[in-house]
Amino acid sequence: MSKSAAHIPPRDRASDFANRAEYFGALDGFRGLLALLVAIYHTPWGSKLNATAFLNQGAVIIDLFFVFSGFLMFTLYGRRLQTGGQAKSFLWRRFARLYPVHFVMTMIFLAFALLRLIAHKAGIATTDIGEILPFEAGSTETLYSLLTNLSLTQAMGLHDSLTFNPPAWTISVEFFAYFVFAAMLLWLPPRKLWHFALIGVGVAGLYTFLASVKPDMNITYDYAFWRCLGGFYTGVLGAEIYRRVRSEPVDSVSTSVFAHHLLEFTTLASFIAFVIYMPGKLQFFVAPFCLLFVVVFAFDRGFVSKIMMARPFPFLARISYSVYMVHVIIAIMADIFAAKVLSRLFGERWHDVGWNGDLYLLPYLIGVIIAGYALQRYVEAPAAKWLGGMETAQRRVAVS
Repeated sequence: MSKSAAHIPPRDRASDFANRAEYFGALDGFRGLLALLVAIYHTPWGSKLNATAFLNQGAVIIDLFFVFSGFLMFTLYGRRLQTGGQAKSFLWRRFARLYPVHFVMTMIFLAFALLRLIAHKAGIATTDIGEILPFEAGSTETLYSLLTNLSLTQAMGLHDSLTFNPPAWTISVEFFAYFVFAAMLLWLPPRKLWHFALIGVGVAGLYTFLASVKPDMNITYDYAFWRCLGGFYTGVLGAEIYRRVRSEPVDSVSTSVFAHHLLEFTTLASFIAFVIYMPGKLQFFVAPFCLLFVVVFAFDRGFVSKIMMARPFPFLARISYSVYMVHVIIAIMADIFAAKVLSRLFGERWHDVGWNGDLYLLPYLIGVIIAGYALQRYVEAPAAKWLGGMETAQRRVAVS
């Protein structure tokens, strides 16, 4: 699939955001909503919704999630990751959140690749013109790409395309971004204003570099790590701005309820307008819009925030990482079913008949939510708890 995917970082129980005294409800809600938009963005069949300018140019939505991650990580760890042991514990916890679901989905895609081979060998399936079967010359599913997926290096410039579970490229680059983040906090912890000014210069430099080598922000398997760092450190800047504004005396930052509503509506409208009306090279100006978005909605004070904190968004936020990781295989299954059934009822262009393509999104999204819930409940949450318990036990042994 040519469209890239947004990374939704995994979470504990209701949310990683809830692991601190202050809960960023609106940002969490947006993460749940955008997870479904990503699932729609990756549907192989046509629909009027997916043909809108917002989703058609939706690659830059991905950067919001990198910004969310940087914001959260710096808020949680910016002033309490100071030793090698704390860094090791931080990296292990991130691995425990990321890897189990990634491993399971890699195995599912491997099984799907093998089933394709078996079906073609048995004559059940026919080879389409230009189709390359898994593990054949020119295929994206090879033993090498399987190994890079298992080592989380598949999007670190080792391939010339996405491999196996396409959205997992973000898992690869964000995991390695955590190493950069931990190293910064250990050896060059930002504290003063000029430190953050330098980070801002670095972020601008990253996006300038990407603009020099790419036509737009649809960057996945080659320069994805640098894209991730640009978004992640935009989030770090957002976290520091939020901390400084929040620490100001109440009278100096208080505004009317109407002002909060207006600021949130303006921020949301500005980001939507950016996605729609700034294609191509203009997409590399995404950082200021994401920065404004994360800072404004971190305060949870306006009408939009109240909506994003209401049901069902917290539920969607809880399962959003699993939804993100499972949605492509569900989309493939839905497309196969449509080719076998709907094409016979409405013709090969069934999705162009009336609102068929959009109506088909409803059962597809229900399937994605059910699968995401099952993956979160039976893989993501228990595996993270088990691996986290292992790390805690090892730490206790080390100090005993």
